[in-house]
Amino acid sequence: MLFQVLLNIVAFLIKCIVWIAVAFLAIPFGVYYFLLSYFREFTLAYGFSFWAVFSILSIIGFVILWKPIIWTVGVIQTLGAGA
Repeated sequence: MLFQVLLNIVAFLIKCIVWIAVAFLAIPFGVYYFLLSYFREFTLAYGFSFWAVFSILSIIGFVILWKPIIWTVGVIQTLGAGA
């Protein structure tokens, strides 16, 4: 009984860590892909201006897309795919 409770706690923590990693990595990867697709020379320079634009766009992406990410994760967990 105690082992099952500990196993459920560990599984829940791992699931939370995976969802947070997916949410935190999806937006910067999308911003990088967008910059690479439309501004290839600028992106491949990796200068200060690239990192400044990348950071600003990532922050804007997090502010705008945070609620939809949480909603999506909630729906997936409600449907049982995250269990």
